[in-house]
Amino acid sequence: MNKDQLVSFYRQELNEHFIPYWEDKIDMEYGGVFSCISNTQDEVVSTRKYIWSQGRFLWMAARLLQTADRYGLQTGEKWREGLEKTYQLLRSHAKMDNGHIVNAVERNGAKIEEELDVSIFADCFYILGMNAYAEYNNSWEAFDEALAVYQLVAERIEKWDFKSDPYPIPEGFESHSIPMILINVAEELYQASKLFGNTEAERLTKNIKQYFTKIVLEHAQGERIVEMLPADEKLQSALIARHVNPGHTLECIWFLKDSLHHFEPVEAKKYSSVLEQLAMAALEQGWDKEYGGLLRFVDCEGGKPSGTLIGTPLEQLIQDTWDTKLWWPHSEALYTTLMFTLEEGERKETFAGWYNTLHEYVFSVFPAASGMEWTQIRNRQGDPLSKVVALPVKDPFHIIRNFLLTLRLLAGDTVWRVY
Repeated sequence: MNKDQLVSFYRQELNEHFIPYWEDKIDMEYGGVFSCISNTQDEVVSTRKYIWSQGRFLWMAARLLQTADRYGLQTGEKWREGLEKTYQLLRSHAKMDNGHIVNAVERNGAKIEEELDVSIFADCFYILGMNAYAEYNNSWEAFDEALAVYQLVAERIEKWDFKSDPYPIPEGFESHSIPMILINVAEELYQASKLFGNTEAERLTKNIKQYFTKIVLEHAQGERIVEMLPADEKLQSALIARHVNPGHTLECIWFLKDSLHHFEPVEAKKYSSVLEQLAMAALEQGWDKEYGGLLRFVDCEGGKPSGTLIGTPLEQLIQDTWDTKLWWPHSEALYTTLMFTLEEGERKETFAGWYNTLHEYVFSVFPAASGMEWTQIRNRQGDPLSKVVALPVKDPFHIIRNFLLTLRLLAGDTVWRVY
C-alpha cells in the first residue's frame, strides 16, 4: 500500500473497530473505562479499575480528541465527557498520602488494601495520562501534577525504593523496563513543556539522555537488548539474563528513536544505525518460522528460552508463555518497521519487507471474530487463549497508540501537538 492507502486503512480501523469499541466501555457514572474483559468471550468480568489501564485510557482519549480533526477520527461528546470524568477519577482516587499511585481501585474509586503501593508502572501511566490531558486542555494544573509525580518516581528509582509487581526485579539484576518507560514518560513531558513555556525542558533533556545511554550503552549488548541485566557475571547463565523479548525491544526502539533529537546530528546518526541493527535482530530472532508471528520470548541463541533458574515469577512466565502470540508486540512491530521503511536508511527495503509480512500476519490473525478490536492473546498457531498478561485486563492502549503514531508518521508530524 502507498501512503494514502495506509492513511485510509488505519483511519478506517480506528473509526470502525476501535473507537466505537472503547466508547462503549467508558464508565459515564464514575469515570474511567471498564477494561477487565475476557479475552475470548469479550465480557466485562470485573468493574475494578487498574490504574495502568486508566492512565493509559486517559492518554488515549486525550490523543484521540487532540488529533481527531487533523487525522479524520470520529470522536464525539461521550469521549470529551469521558475524558473529564477519567481525569477526575484519577486525581481524586489514584494517589496515596505519600504521593505514590495505587495499582487499582474499585469502580467508584475506593482504594483496595492489597492494591496500593505495589507497582511503579502505575505511577508512570498516571503521568502519561495527566500529561496528555494537560496538552489537550491546556491545563497547567494537570501538567504540574504530571511533573510532580515524575520527579517523585525519578527519586524513588534512584534510591531503589519501589516495587514492580506483578514481576518483581530479582536482586542482582537491573530491568530494561525501568529506563525504557522513563524515557517515554520524559519525552512526552518534554514535548508538553514547550506548550507550557519550556518549563523543566533542560532537566528533562538531561534525564532523557541518561535513560537513552543506559539502554544503548549498557542493556544493548551485541544484537539484543538484555531485559534483565545481571550485576555479576555468574548470573549471565540465568534464564532471565538470557531471554529476549522481541516485542519489548521493538517498542523500545521507537522510544529511543523519538529521543534522538536531543543529540547532535553526528551522534544521532550513529545511534540511529545502532537502533536499526537492534530492530532487525529482534525481528529475525523473534519471528516464528513455522507459524508466523512474533514469539513472546526467545533465548539469546534462538528458540525456546533456556538457562539456570533462580526462582522468580518472571521465569515461570517465560517458560509458560514463550511461544504465545500477543497483540502488543505485533502492533509495536508494525509501527517500528514502518518508521524505518519511510526513512532513507540502508535497510529501508528490508524493513519494508518486514512491514508487509507483519501486516499480512497481524490483520489475518488478531482481529476479533466480531470485527471489533483484537483478540489479544493467542497460542502459537494463532488460536485465542484465555490467559492473563501482567494484569487481568484487555489493554486499551497499544493498538490505538500505534495506529495514531502511524497516522502521525504518515502526516509528517513529529509531535502530538501540531502548532
